Amino acid sequence: MLSFLQGQLVEACPQHIIVQVGGLGIKVNIPPSFYFDLPGPGAEITVHTVLQLKDDEALLYGFHDSVERDFFKILTGVTGIGPKVALALLGHLTLPRLVRALETEDLQALSAVPGIGPKTARRLIYELKEKIATLKMEETGPLPTREVDSWLTVEEALLGLGYAPREIARARNLLGKENGSVEEIFKKALSILAGE
Repeated sequence: MLSFLQGQLVEACPQHIIVQVGGLGIKVNIPPSFYFDLPGPGAEITVHTVLQLKDDEALLYGFHDSVERDFFKILTGVTGIGPKVALALLGHLTLPRLVRALETEDLQALSAVPGIGPKTARRLIYELKEKIATLKMEETGPLPTREVDSWLTVEEALLGLGYAPREIARARNLLGKENGSVEEIFKKALSILAGE
């Protein structure tokens, strides 16, 4: 049904945003990582959406791009994974990092997400490993580019130093599409995180 919204950002917090479309203020639930990519209130934005009907209410979930939106749909198709847990996964792990954790059966990375215990992490791996392999073969799938691979290395190093995923997402947002070696990107990210 609703594939995306385009309108003015009225309000934003890590859990949801309000987008004004026409004369309507539409509440959209988002992963926390999306919050750090948002412009200031008043800016025009496009949000890729999923509409879910639950009991007597309609809930709208929004994402940075269609790949993340489609992955949210895949996550909520896993037994025992509801929208809140799917948002937590996408909010605490970048999409490439989440894909890598599923591929490499990284129970520690998945279990570090609030709401995901070892049992749920195993279920995610079991149900999604084959789907991810299929997705990566398709052009529309979340294929890691050289830039994404470089950032994954930087992200893992920063996580190893004890930085929170939220802080790392903010650093990436401030860096933008940074070119250079992994070492150069890592040093720039460290400078941002250190507040220099």
